[in-house]
Amino acid sequence: MNTHLKLFLTSLILLCAITTKAQEPEKPKFEIKPYGFINYEIILDTYKSLDARDGEVYFYPLMESLDANGKDKNEQLQLQMLSLSTRFGLKISGPDILGAKTSGLIEADFFATANDYARLLTLRHLTINLKWEKSELLLGHYWHPVIVTEVIPANISFGAGVPINALNRSPQVRYTVFPSESVKLSLTALTQSYHKSTGPAEAQRNSGLPEIIAQASLGNRKTFMIGASAGYKWLTPRIETATNYTTNKTIGQYLFNAYVMAKLSNTTIKAMALYGQNLTHLNMIGGYGMKTGTDANAEQDYEYTSLKTLGAWFDLQQGFGKLGLGLFLGYSKLLGADDDYTSLTVGTVKYFRNDDMDYFYRISPRISYKEENLTFALEYMLAGAVYGKTWDAKHKVTSSMDPVYNNRITFAAKYDF
Repeated sequence: MNTHLKLFLTSLILLCAITTKAQEPEKPKFEIKPYGFINYEIILDTYKSLDARDGEVYFYPLMESLDANGKDKNEQLQLQMLSLSTRFGLKISGPDILGAKTSGLIEADFFATANDYARLLTLRHLTINLKWEKSELLLGHYWHPVIVTEVIPANISFGAGVPINALNRSPQVRYTVFPSESVKLSLTALTQSYHKSTGPAEAQRNSGLPEIIAQASLGNRKTFMIGASAGYKWLTPRIETATNYTTNKTIGQYLFNAYVMAKLSNTTIKAMALYGQNLTHLNMIGGYGMKTGTDANAEQDYEYTSLKTLGAWFDLQQGFGKLGLGLFLGYSKLLGADDDYTSLTVGTVKYFRNDDMDYFYRISPRISYKEENLTFALEYMLAGAVYGKTWDAKHKVTSSMDPVYNNRITFAAKYDF
């Protein structure tokens, strides 16, 4: 082979290699993955209860209400069919920035932010995430930190055990560090969004301070996890009194929670306890009110005191191939205040959510069957509520009314995509 032919063939091979490489599609800078589900429910109740969104979010049976013949007016059969919890979202992954893997999340449903807006599109999550080797930064609208995604009960009913378990999504800044594969530490600063404390809607904003939550967990987060959180928030309910004097009286309120998750073969056990002052922004019972006797002045200014609430639940899920069996047990109690308490309602604004409650509980077995991406599920819920009859000065119940009960049956068909 002569020299000219060798040069020609070499040039041709190089040209083909360059052309082939140029024709290879470049990896996109962003990858977007859609996900979600369509959920249809049939819900049957035997007793009128506190609920929201046409019964989608269930709280507890209402207090007994007797007519002139002594018959309870709340003993009423109710039927509803809903698809409000249908959900869709986008998971977005992008290029590395500042040495971190970047991602984003957009998620919405038709649950809305109030009963008047039911069936309208609603923001659930909207986040920016930067993840380094040993740390992570989350910015956006996401679960309140006491809602640990690995420890959410597997109820069929919407809300994962609310109001015994917390339900709250909030705008926040969360920084997490991973000292080792099994240790996770985080610090979060957040403000209230459509899940607000009872009382004036601007109370948390008026304080000028975010809610702060510190959290620590131990475990691999797949088969075992144990953790705890501690938090504190500030509320400034009023900036002027009824007699037009400026006020900036602020109250601080704490919370604590502890949780555990263990998965053994096809059995998953989860449990959580949550205790704190005025947990109403988590959709739990309680609130705050006037510290009795502190309004004895011409300016009609007063101090506040908070009601304490305890919520605890246990969830068991057992898999048998395509068949799943589960049980949820929950209990919540109002524990009174540290100071003498006077209930507050200013105009139509209540500073509490059922401060007349003593305790309530829930027993809820379930069964589900999954074939590919289609799931059929049936859940029975026995909900019992005991309201207070008399209280001491700190609003601790001293005697109670007879319990009231609701039986709820929920059938759900869920199509994941």
